[in-house]
Amino acid sequence: MRSVLARLDAHAARARRGTGGTDGQPTGAPRAADTPEPAALGALVRCFGLTPFERELVLLLAAAELEPTTGSRCAAACGDPERAYPTFSLALAALGEPHWSALTPVAPLRRWRLVELDDETRLTTTRVRLDERILHFLAGSAYLDARLHGMLSRVTAPDALPPSYDRAAERVAEVWATAAPGTPPRAELTGGDRHSRHDIAAAAAHRTGLGLYVLHAEDLPTDHTERDRLARLWQREAILLPAALLLETGEPDREQAAAADAFIASAAVPLVVSGPDPRNTDRARAERVTVPALGDEEQLGLWADALAGAPGIEEHQLRGLVAQFALPPHVIRSAAATARREAGAAGETADAAGPAWRAGLAEARLGLDELGRRIEPEAGWDDLVLPEPQTRILREIVAHVRRRGTVHQEWGFARTLRRGLGVTALFAGGSGTGKTLAAEVLARELGLDLFVIDLSQVVSKYIGETEKNLRKVFDAAERGGALLLFDEADALFGKRSEVKDSHDRYANLEVSYLLMRMEAYRGLAVLTTNMKKALDSAFMRRIRFVVDFPFPGEGERAEIWRRVLPERAPTKGIDPELLAQLTVAGGSIRNIALSAAFLAAEEGDALQMRHMLAAARTEYLKLERSLTPSEVRGWV
Repeated sequence: MRSVLARLDAHAARARRGTGGTDGQPTGAPRAADTPEPAALGALVRCFGLTPFERELVLLLAAAELEPTTGSRCAAACGDPERAYPTFSLALAALGEPHWSALTPVAPLRRWRLVELDDETRLTTTRVRLDERILHFLAGSAYLDARLHGMLSRVTAPDALPPSYDRAAERVAEVWATAAPGTPPRAELTGGDRHSRHDIAAAAAHRTGLGLYVLHAEDLPTDHTERDRLARLWQREAILLPAALLLETGEPDREQAAAADAFIASAAVPLVVSGPDPRNTDRARAERVTVPALGDEEQLGLWADALAGAPGIEEHQLRGLVAQFALPPHVIRSAAATARREAGAAGETADAAGPAWRAGLAEARLGLDELGRRIEPEAGWDDLVLPEPQTRILREIVAHVRRRGTVHQEWGFARTLRRGLGVTALFAGGSGTGKTLAAEVLARELGLDLFVIDLSQVVSKYIGETEKNLRKVFDAAERGGALLLFDEADALFGKRSEVKDSHDRYANLEVSYLLMRMEAYRGLAVLTTNMKKALDSAFMRRIRFVVDFPFPGEGERAEIWRRVLPERAPTKGIDPELLAQLTVAGGSIRNIALSAAFLAAEEGDALQMRHMLAAARTEYLKLERSLTPSEVRGWV
């Protein structure tokens, strides 16, 4: 800085003597090469390719902020007391090795916004200032430019990653390091959840001595000028910090996708393009790195580390958590922390196994709450009235889900069979015969969440949309192995048609995609139908269990009536055997009982057969049927 100020003083002296030109350094003045260069200044010169003249101009502008005498020296050098500030014309006259090209918008000083002009219409005479961020950088203060606050967020590298994630991070770092000259160091990271992608990218950046910042594609300006300004500002920051950028693409609309493509194409510093799926773009792609699925042993290690020392946790319980949940590392740690707190609150009777299971369910259901209707399973085996063969199959389904960790992993069947390991069931029967109730019983027995998926909201007339919707459901459910109940599956799973046009072809693809996901699903998928005969035989062969729910006989209806009436309900003369004469299924029985109870409560009387009769007439009207004398004989 002293050498630059000495040049100003020399130029002022020549002006006073009336001599022109730049006759070099004054005698005794320090030369740039004679004084050690600050590390920050050297980094700035190297990273942005500054010429000796541009370097001296940066020093002059820094002196204007840090050295109080610089203003008077500038005024003396230009011979105008009103111009006590640096200008390009003064720099060209006073500094060494001047060149006009340094003033152009494409030269480093203006391209990277190292300097600012008070009035760009007066290029040579307006005041030139050093950008505040550059001034603080030269002074040794590192921070993210304030203009990027609110758009970018810092991601710190995790202390440790599972081995498969660590290999993915190593691959991203390798892609950056081996980028050909003139090729942007860029990688595309897809799959997994957002947090896992960010952890992998942060670890890759840490390996290469970089920090990592995240920018979301929806925050990119769609205006070309604003986007270019942002790109340049970030690339300058990437060099100064130094840091890499992760651009989270998500699911932007067409305009935002185009903005993201343009931003990515302009990037010349380390970049990770992150998203659940590969980008749909016509532009050149970066090398893709996919977030791997964690193996069972990796998940076991994560659960074991997170629950180390927790009371009541044994290896078989940890393996049960692994068999049930497919959670990313950060979610496993969160669930384990919740389980520890809950177990700690229990005091001496603490047992972390149950809290860990409940915490896993709570973490896993987050993605499904928006895709299906969750039913809190409360019904038990005593609430089911089914013939013995059907009950036996339901208990067999429970065994297949509960013991799959033992059979698949410990006994090795997953390695020999490889496919078709998912537990799938078809519940066939008329409306109200107990299909949904049976699913609720299974969910409660297995300790699972029950999600009812409305297929009318999943099936789309637009090609490819049905598969996309189904994928969202299964991807979200995979984390916790929930019980998925696809109600009224006939909408999608009817007989697959012969291919007569493109719509038939895609309709068949939808069914094939569903079958594939069901067979690979780690949870339990249950389909219900009223029209079993309409289902394709090829589809039926790929379902592991088929449970027929018959219309209940008179004895079964009487048992349903007994179970549906609470013990605390005041009754008078209620005869389940007479009520069983009604030829209705369990769902209608529940409706009639509830409606009759409201009628009795409104009268302030005990529940009687006359209330049942009135409620039965209402239910039959809904079913578009008529009560026959034989059905209500002896009621009143």
